[in-house]
Amino acid sequence: MEASRLMIMSARQPRNLVLLIMLMQIMFGLLQAVEEWQAVPEEEKLEMERQLKIINKSPVKSFKTDYGDIFDCIDIYKQHAFDHPLLKHHRVQMRPKHIPESMVRGKSPRFLPKHIKCPPGSVLIKRTTQEDLIMDKKIKALGLINYPTSSHFNTTGVGPIDLTIGNAYAAAHYVKHNFGAKAIMNVWNPTTLSDQASFAYLWIANGPADALNVVQAGWGVQPQLFSSNYTRLLTYWTVDGYRKTGCTNYLCPGFVQVHRQISLGMVLNQISIYNGTQSDIEIAIIRDGEWWLKLFNQFIGYWPQKLFYYMYGGANVAVWGGMAASPTNELSPPMGSGHFPKDGHQNKSAYFKQTRIWDNVNFVDPEADKLLLSATRPDCYGSEIAPDDAAPNAIDFFYGGPGQCNL
Repeated sequence: MEASRLMIMSARQPRNLVLLIMLMQIMFGLLQAVEEWQAVPEEEKLEMERQLKIINKSPVKSFKTDYGDIFDCIDIYKQHAFDHPLLKHHRVQMRPKHIPESMVRGKSPRFLPKHIKCPPGSVLIKRTTQEDLIMDKKIKALGLINYPTSSHFNTTGVGPIDLTIGNAYAAAHYVKHNFGAKAIMNVWNPTTLSDQASFAYLWIANGPADALNVVQAGWGVQPQLFSSNYTRLLTYWTVDGYRKTGCTNYLCPGFVQVHRQISLGMVLNQISIYNGTQSDIEIAIIRDGEWWLKLFNQFIGYWPQKLFYYMYGGANVAVWGGMAASPTNELSPPMGSGHFPKDGHQNKSAYFKQTRIWDNVNFVDPEADKLLLSATRPDCYGSEIAPDDAAPNAIDFFYGGPGQCNL
């Protein structure tokens, strides 16, 4: 009897430890958020309260997760996207019109909470908080969101942007006209300080440097924005090279949500283990009238075509890669698994596998001679490509590193 009781206790201990860590992260995030809020001038607080009333529409139903997030079910026609002046009379598209049926077959996301699903006619949207607005402002001021460029990367359609101090990239650039791309990417939880960030994104871009049009999607750890160190599903868009337009997820009008169970900003709770089990997601961004975001076999929503000037007829660049951001007076955080690709690929390195290009009809393999590799700080982060074992004509991209350098 005593032995069986000890076995039960030992089985519970790992779960209790996980719950304790989750609680500590939430409490730390709340404490930091309170400190940030107290430092905000009264006028700014009133302005943020006004913004929150605009962003957060009246919910049909709400859910609170174990991670401290609140998700609202919002009438699909009343979501914040339609506050954009270009979208006042926009007709919602529930799914792409011209895609093959095979694109909506296959496996669904594994991380979805079973108890969270909105009623028909509503969509799931993560509720924006005062802290989100404070952190978003700081992130933009610090330049923690940007487009991956390198000294050798320049095309007629897209010019290089000066890297903001504090950013580093390891990326594979596909420099040819396209209508989107996809890949299978493994998910990690790099250790970051409260003022750092580590991302893995698929970027689609076109236009001159000062008016660069970009849509991007992937995962990231961004304590500045979410007051926690969880890995989350993230997106961003801009039409002026990240200067004034665009935002993360739903923080500004633009992205039209159509899914009732998947929300941007959700925690991705299945994390890869170094030298162990790999947890991955399949991300795709494709143009089919609008610029659609697809996760596994599910279309989450889209960026309406009318938001973009230089991506009306497609894009000139697709990029798969990782990004790390840090103040210059701190050692930079890990990217991906925290290990260089040269240390080994299988179960060790962060990756984008089975990279494909959308040619407006089908997904096709990228042409190898159109791929350019870059690593802006090769002493901290690396990048490599290799043939895919499961799909010999596809190309796999491996990236990442330990960081620990001044950016």
